[in-house]
Amino acid sequence: MLTIYLTRHGQTEWNVQKRMQGWGNGELTDQGRQDAQALAKRLKDIPIDAVYSSSSKRAYETAEIIVGDREIPIIKDDLLREMHFGDWEGRTRDEIEREYPEDFKAFWETPHLFNRDDGEVFSQVQERAKLAFQKIIEQHKEGTVLVVSHSIFLRVLIAYIRQLPLEKLFTQTPLGHTSLTKVVIKDDLHHIEFEGDISHLNK
Repeated sequence: MLTIYLTRHGQTEWNVQKRMQGWGNGELTDQGRQDAQALAKRLKDIPIDAVYSSSSKRAYETAEIIVGDREIPIIKDDLLREMHFGDWEGRTRDEIEREYPEDFKAFWETPHLFNRDDGEVFSQVQERAKLAFQKIIEQHKEGTVLVVSHSIFLRVLIAYIRQLPLEKLFTQTPLGHTSLTKVVIKDDLHHIEFEGDISHLNK
């Protein structure tokens, strides 16, 4: 049996400013670091064989906080990066909605039809998510792995695991910062035990 925990990075300055991050990067806030420490405390007694982190700084720093002084390898992987937003990166949602109202509406309401020349479309993120997931399963037949990634990437990955079509991507519950999702894989069957849990932040 293989257990894969999925978590989103801690809160960043760009999250607070409601900027699209993608492959760009806002620095972790004090709150983001505290939340990552709370998750570290929650996971401290769970044996983790490896941590796979997006190569983006905000995710890798979150992974480092979670690992702390435990001797767990952190493996950076570009496949785990957030969706690439092209010229939307670093801009606020309000700015984008004013300048690209139809594209912005399609992004959130009909993601399977969203198409721009700049950046990625959701099907490309889905292919990355599938590849990253399959790579981890091939490397770890059993044990426990933690994946530190990003909001939309993780929603795409969870939709893939649940066999949910892309058009229903945003019907899923949004994933909070450092929220935890537990996926159990046994006999080639995938089961999501819980999703987007933030109980460690309420203590």
